[in-house]
Amino acid sequence: YSKVKHLLKDLDELMEAVLARILGPELSHVNTTRALNLTIWNHVPLVFIDEQNPHHPVVLDLFEDNYNGSAGSTPAPGRTCSAHGCKVAMKLCSHNGTTCNFRNFSSATQAVTEWYALQATNIFAQVPNQELVAMGYSAEQLILACLFGAEACTYRNFTRIFHPDYGNCYIFNWGMKEKALPSANPGAEFGLKLILDVGQEDYVPFLTSTAGARLMLHEQMSYPFIKEEGIFAMSGMETSIGVLVDKLERKGEPYSQCTVNGSDVPIRNLYSDYNTTYSIQ
Repeated sequence: YSKVKHLLKDLDELMEAVLARILGPELSHVNTTRALNLTIWNHVPLVFIDEQNPHHPVVLDLFEDNYNGSAGSTPAPGRTCSAHGCKVAMKLCSHNGTTCNFRNFSSATQAVTEWYALQATNIFAQVPNQELVAMGYSAEQLILACLFGAEACTYRNFTRIFHPDYGNCYIFNWGMKEKALPSANPGAEFGLKLILDVGQEDYVPFLTSTAGARLMLHEQMSYPFIKEEGIFAMSGMETSIGVLVDKLERKGEPYSQCTVNGSDVPIRNLYSDYNTTYSIQ
């Protein structure tokens, strides 16, 4: 967080105002928002949706006690809303603003968390990749100790890739450029052992409410889809993970439309730089 704080200054101030408006609407009014940079907010705002009348839901901007909902809805003057009485939704509009959709959330916590993650991802996407890598944790900072097959390894045995959600990720024994290390014996003593420093004291405050490591076991020379298939290991705990591999091979004709490698499918391989195999669904 110490390295990205300057990028998130306006967003963090806006997030604090959003939380104040949701948690204590009677204490937070327009006066508290005058000093905020609302450029981000105007692009994708959060709104309250009052569904007391389900046939005529009413929409209220969090920073303005001004309803602009469906036709025919005429709220009483001074009427306000809170997360207890209304749903919190993300307002998503087309480029010219003529068409808007509302994504409802089951809880206000989920709404503000996903809203912040969306805005932060948009901010980071405008930063060159090399700078983003430097803003994340290096392998030397993250990996304090390493054992594989009862032999010592170090952070130098890991290959870094950059993930848009998790930042710097490190792959052990990928086999892309280096010689793959064999594992001859099963059991915890012959697997990969790591001691990690997650640097929890320097987490981005609003980006996540949890701390730990995101792990995934995948085939060599395959791209790790860590967000979709990874598992969490808690911080401050010793975690053992046992693995049993099942290999699934889908048959082609006449059973399905599956092909051997997808080369005849008119879709560009986004992961061709990794010389990797993956399925197209």
